[in-house]
Amino acid sequence: MNLFGYSLPRAFAQLRSVADRAALGLLVMLSVALLVLGKADLKLADYVGDSIGDLATPVLAAFGRPMLAARGGLDRLGDLLAVYRENERLREENRRLLAWQAEAARLTVQNRELRDMLNIPEVERAPAWTTARVVGDAGGPFVQTFLIDAGAERGVRKGMAAVTPQGMVGRVVAVGRRSSRVLLITDYNSKIPVTVERSGDHAILTGDNSGEPALRFLPLNASLQAGDLVLTSGDSGLMPAGLLIGRVDAVDKRKVAVRPFADWSRLDYVSVLLYDGLPPPEADPSAPIVPGGQPPAPGKAPAAPARKGPG
Repeated sequence: MNLFGYSLPRAFAQLRSVADRAALGLLVMLSVALLVLGKADLKLADYVGDSIGDLATPVLAAFGRPMLAARGGLDRLGDLLAVYRENERLREENRRLLAWQAEAARLTVQNRELRDMLNIPEVERAPAWTTARVVGDAGGPFVQTFLIDAGAERGVRKGMAAVTPQGMVGRVVAVGRRSSRVLLITDYNSKIPVTVERSGDHAILTGDNSGEPALRFLPLNASLQAGDLVLTSGDSGLMPAGLLIGRVDAVDKRKVAVRPFADWSRLDYVSVLLYDGLPPPEADPSAPIVPGGQPPAPGKAPAAPARKGPG
């Protein structure tokens, strides 16, 4: 078949040849491009990553500022709530202290009037105290003790009471030159004469290595109830009377438990009362003293010393 002087098969063959040459050139160019990209892909990836990081940094910083501000605001709000709760606790404690102050003033006036009526001399209070820091426990035969950085150089002696603003925590059981060991009232070896403020019952506060010591040797007709104040009675004469210890927490057949006022978790400093206790009874200065013997019985004259013979 001849169209305009050209054969159709010959025309198709020429077109296919042109298409084959174009495809070959395209494939060669694509191969070269792939080789170039294969050599430069690491640098390109690093460049792209650095560019993305540079672009994202200010965006992330802009979004992070409100988050940081919100977090700081929440922290400040928490601090304000904590301060508010602490303020409420201090207000309540101040109200209780003011009530105790008024009650103490009333009782002081009443006590003075009763002493004047009965002609009873004033009880001498503890003259002084020394404050010491709790430095820990170096071990020993007792379970619940601690060391303080005050000893004989500061007037501390064995048997003196260790107190905090809340109440009594223990007594000194060993004294060194610059340190002392305090036995807590909760220790099994602790025995302290006490009295119950409401009923006036006397007892011995004994520790049992728990958080609540017990009242022992109570009278048979003791009238106790939860909430009664427990104070030192001063019966032994080793420590002053009237030191707060705690409140009766539970009364049952097994144990009369006392919850101390002291906060054991915040026991950093204590005050040792420099109280010497009652002095021993002195001899009658009017009674004659016999050398090497005892004073004569009342109504009898002292025996005359024997004479030595000559030589």
